[in-house]
Amino acid sequence: MPNTLTNVNDIKVAQTALQPWMAALLPLRAFSTNFSPEPADKLDTVRVPVVGAPSQSSDFVDSYTGNPDSTVTVIPVQLNRHKFKTIHVTAREASETALNVLETLVSSAVKQLATDVLQDIFSTITAANFGNPAIPAVAAANFDYKKVLAIRGACSNAKMPVTDRGLVLDGAYYTNLLGDDVVAKSFIQPVAQPGVVEAQIRRLAGFDMYETVILPDNGEKLVGFASHPSGMAVAMRYLPPVADYDESGAVTDPETGLTFGYLRFTEIQSNRIFVTVECLYGFMPAVANGIQRIVQP
Repeated sequence: MPNTLTNVNDIKVAQTALQPWMAALLPLRAFSTNFSPEPADKLDTVRVPVVGAPSQSSDFVDSYTGNPDSTVTVIPVQLNRHKFKTIHVTAREASETALNVLETLVSSAVKQLATDVLQDIFSTITAANFGNPAIPAVAAANFDYKKVLAIRGACSNAKMPVTDRGLVLDGAYYTNLLGDDVVAKSFIQPVAQPGVVEAQIRRLAGFDMYETVILPDNGEKLVGFASHPSGMAVAMRYLPPVADYDESGAVTDPETGLTFGYLRFTEIQSNRIFVTVECLYGFMPAVANGIQRIVQP
C-alpha cells in the first residue's frame, strides 16, 4: 500500500494541487494507460493493455466460444522516468500573509511537473516511430475543418479504429479552428456553449479534442496528432521515499489513477519548509497506425 498523508494541512495542499495536475495531463486520455498509486521502484515494469479492433462476429453454430479473440496486446512499460520539482517557504512568509503561500506554490509546482511529464511523453511522437504525417505540412493560418476531415480520412486509410479517436493540436492551430465557419456555426445553439465562452471544442469530426502548447521542439515540426489509445502505452506509479520525511504520500485521482508523490520536510537551520512533488512514469510507442502526426512547413 502507498504512504498516506495524515496532516490536515498537507492533505488540503495536496488536494488543491490535484486539480491542475489532472487538467494538465488531460491529453493522456488519448493513449492506453495504467496509472495507480501502488508503490514501485524506478526501472520496474508495468503491463499496459493496448486494445485494438475486435475480431469479426461469428454465425452461431453450436457454441459461443468460436472466434473469441480481440486484438489485445500487453505492452511492458518500464518506469524509467522520474521527474520532481521542489518549492520552499519560510515561516515568516507563511505567517505574514492571509494567502496560503504553500498551497499556491505547490499547485504551481504540480502544474509545471505535469507539463514536463506530458512534453516528455509527446517527444516520442516522431517520424521514426509513427511514419509520415497524416496530411501535407500545413501552417496554422490554413488549418480548418476541411483539414480535420482530411486527417480523419488518413486515420481511416491507416485502419485506425473509428471509436476512441483523439485529436491533439497546438494552441495556434486549435485557435484558428475555432474561427472556422463550420466550427463556429456549431456553437450558435446555445450561444453560451464552451466554444464561445471557454474556447473549447469538445468533439469534432469524430475526435475528442485537446489543446496543448507544449509539443516538443525536437526538430520534428510536430504541431499535433490524431490518435487511438492503441498508439501509445503510458504507465505511472508512486515512488515510496527511502528517507524519513515530516510527511509523505501518494496523491491520486481515484477515477483515472493519475498520481504524484508529495514530500514535506523542514530545514531547521534556515526555518524553511520544503515540499517536493514527483512523478514516476514510463511510456512506449505501441501500434504504429495508432497515431497520425500533423506537422508544420
